[in-house]
Amino acid sequence: EDINMKIVVLAGGISTERDVSLVTGKNVYNALCSKGHQVILLDVYLGYEGEVQNIFEQDIDWIAQVGSISEESPDLEAVKAMRKDGDKNFFGPNVLTICQESDVVFMALHGENGENGKVQAALDLFGIKYTGSDYLSSAIAMNKGIAKQFFRANGIPTPNGLAMTKEK
Repeated sequence: EDINMKIVVLAGGISTERDVSLVTGKNVYNALCSKGHQVILLDVYLGYEGEVQNIFEQDIDWIAQVGSISEESPDLEAVKAMRKDGDKNFFGPNVLTICQESDVVFMALHGENGENGKVQAALDLFGIKYTGSDYLSSAIAMNKGIAKQFFRANGIPTPNGLAMTKEK
């Protein structure tokens, strides 16, 4: 028996990998929809300004909601200017509310904000289930030097690397 789930695909954000994330999000959204799930594609930063009551039952073109994707690097200042609340926080309007209505959030975020554990920690605080690693694992993996130390300490082979620091 097929299980129909309510799934939010979180993509976008304000990292330089915004557009890569949106491409991933659209592909995941289409795949999940083709399997019969109720799916919302949501830009984590821009959010959704419409009516959120019974959001999964609404007939919304979520692909159109996230807009077009360019081959160019995203103009992050232009993206930030799209926020009516003046960029007061990372999560866009209604993002956490919509995520709370889901069965699970599929993490399609790329770059620092989606991979450093911060989004995962926030979802944990709200009791929202999500795909991928937990916040601590994400934070450790984001720091390649620390990750290599964990690998070596646990007998996991890892290539040699060179740690560098930026001069202040």
